[in-house]
Amino acid sequence: MLGNHYDGTSIPPDGLRCELSLACQEPRSWAGHIGQTTRPRVLVATGAVTVTDTQFTVNLASDGEALSPVAYAELLARLVREREVRADNFGAGGIVTEFEARVAALLGKERAILMPTGTLANMLALDRLAGSIRRRVIVQRDSHILNDTGDSCERVMGLKLIALQDNEAGFTAAAVAAELERTTTARVAAPVGAISIETPVRRRHAQLVAEPDIDAVVALGRREGIALHLDGARVFIAAAATGRSVRRYADLFDTVYVSLYKYMNVPFGAVLAGPAAVIEGLQHDRRRHGGGLNQFWPIALVAGHVLDGLEQSWTSALARPPPVLDCIAASGRARIAPFPHPSNIYPVVVTGADPARMARIAAGALARGVKLPEPEGDTFWIRANATWTRIEPDDLAYRIIAALDA
Repeated sequence: MLGNHYDGTSIPPDGLRCELSLACQEPRSWAGHIGQTTRPRVLVATGAVTVTDTQFTVNLASDGEALSPVAYAELLARLVREREVRADNFGAGGIVTEFEARVAALLGKERAILMPTGTLANMLALDRLAGSIRRRVIVQRDSHILNDTGDSCERVMGLKLIALQDNEAGFTAAAVAAELERTTTARVAAPVGAISIETPVRRRHAQLVAEPDIDAVVALGRREGIALHLDGARVFIAAAATGRSVRRYADLFDTVYVSLYKYMNVPFGAVLAGPAAVIEGLQHDRRRHGGGLNQFWPIALVAGHVLDGLEQSWTSALARPPPVLDCIAASGRARIAPFPHPSNIYPVVVTGADPARMARIAAGALARGVKLPEPEGDTFWIRANATWTRIEPDDLAYRIIAALDA
């Protein structure tokens, strides 16, 4: 085990062995054991809001709880009733300024600023860090910045992205050093101004960048005077998976981007934190690039409600998968494929799968209150999140194993 992540060899805690041993046998009366209708009333973990239109109790398909429109509206309405909320003016003042200060303090940075998207947060951070001369930026080959933003850093910001990746989801200090040597000895100098590291990496099923690689690259960047940016969209997941706190991750980098919509129960939003000299004036760049929303307060209010307990929530969530996955594997209905440096996503490979059967399994799981992700061939890459804590591990194992009998 590394932090809280599953490595396929864990042993359920003593308190769970008795219940889980039953789940690993032939399914018994599932309906009697589960005691749920197909459309349960759910008490969402982010507050005392009873939801009646949710089709699942446990969401294995995303990093967040996937609140329905009704659930989000009810939560927002309750929070507005519970405290005085002052609206912002294009991101300035009110609860938005308060939220930004809280995020900055949590990350150990001088300032923070709300952004409508992570794409814009990353673009503006790298543009500021690179400065006017050193416009080359090192990123991972599988990074979101390189693959999922339509070349925005190049086309909009005039940056030159250098893609490296020589060790699983990340790159080594040796690879960075070789690139620095190559760029500094070219006929025309084109120095690197910033290094960006994304961890976990979405395109690799949230695989973590090895901590020794992060530390070595950061040390090299500091020695060479190169600015450092953390694409920490899922940094709370990384912290729970590795045992390295969110603050410790943030301390390594000059700037940090954190996603809000991925796991703070809001429909959009991001936050960028860093030195005051970097963040100062970014509200103008935010508006210049189409991100000047009239009001951000509905995002700041709900995300702020989740923020304080988020790190502990993820630690609790990632303690749940090991016994559940062990039980699924022991049932013989699926296997948990080996996967290096996982965070919160686990490959459940179904025995004797075909597309029709995978569809039946997904439907059977949903009927039992469990939402599975879209399958990739014979594999469901299931995600842990706060919804795993809504029911006991043996209960969740029963539901999944029953669905696998389709």
